[in-house]
Amino acid sequence: MGRILSSVRLKEDMLNTLKADFPRWDFKYVSRKDMTDADREEAEVYVTYGGDITSQDVLAFKKLKWLMVMSAGVDDVPLNELKHVPVTNATGIHRIQMTEYTLGLLLNHYKNFTQLNKDQENKFWRKNAKTEEIYGKEVHILGTGSIGTRLAEVFNVLGLKTAGYNTNGREVAPFQETYPLSNLKETIHQADILINILPGTKETEYLLTAGHFKKMKDTSVFINIGRGNIMSDEEIIEVLRNQYISHMILDVFNTEPLPEDHPFYQLGNITITPHASSKTDQYLERAFSIFTENLKALDEGAEMINQVSHDKGY
Repeated sequence: MGRILSSVRLKEDMLNTLKADFPRWDFKYVSRKDMTDADREEAEVYVTYGGDITSQDVLAFKKLKWLMVMSAGVDDVPLNELKHVPVTNATGIHRIQMTEYTLGLLLNHYKNFTQLNKDQENKFWRKNAKTEEIYGKEVHILGTGSIGTRLAEVFNVLGLKTAGYNTNGREVAPFQETYPLSNLKETIHQADILINILPGTKETEYLLTAGHFKKMKDTSVFINIGRGNIMSDEEIIEVLRNQYISHMILDVFNTEPLPEDHPFYQLGNITITPHASSKTDQYLERAFSIFTENLKALDEGAEMINQVSHDKGY
């Protein structure tokens, strides 16, 4: 019998599915703090969210045949030490909830729902209250993967012009335009809305600078649901204090949790959410579906889906 070691706690119905459909596998849950090298030595499959395996841990996984990361990001996974085993992730499971999150907070900004809510709490009737339309605006999306394409589909329906950025500017449906990331400074001035969903790699670390936002319209909005280190805190503060753009909506940060004395909390043109864009009740179910599909592929010697490039880091 093969051993699946997991630092991800599965639901009872998921455990029952594993017992019924994969009887040759023994599933063992152990929290990170309680996991021992003896646990790792017996594991042929390791299931993790990605932040609890170190280069030193890899040495103890003597029988490892596959690493399943139940999230999209593999920033904290020591991929260089794992080139001898396939690593798969849960890319694709975030496209629905992160699109809804992005659209919701964009509408909240342009429709001024927060202020209208405060007015209601204060029993105040604002005469001639106006809101702004997103129809006809131009949205530029950094990243043309599953989340980016879902965003583009929705924005197209709502009447926005969509432009996507990837490594080489290759065309990706349903984006109306695509550009290489290297051209960002030449095209960013067109954007009313800029959204980052790029993965965390050496190439994307601190990719955005205050200089990019100086080229944008002062009415523009930036949303970051990708990685916090796309931009330094100092550059974000410069952009907001100098009002190079109108507003930032940030769900990811260089330091998480964001300390209560952080300068971001003192700024009026920022919306802060606690890394919440992907978290819904359906998250684990979708990740588990990818896991079981790949477990079947492992048993059958077939190719797994969502394989991570050890060199590219995504």
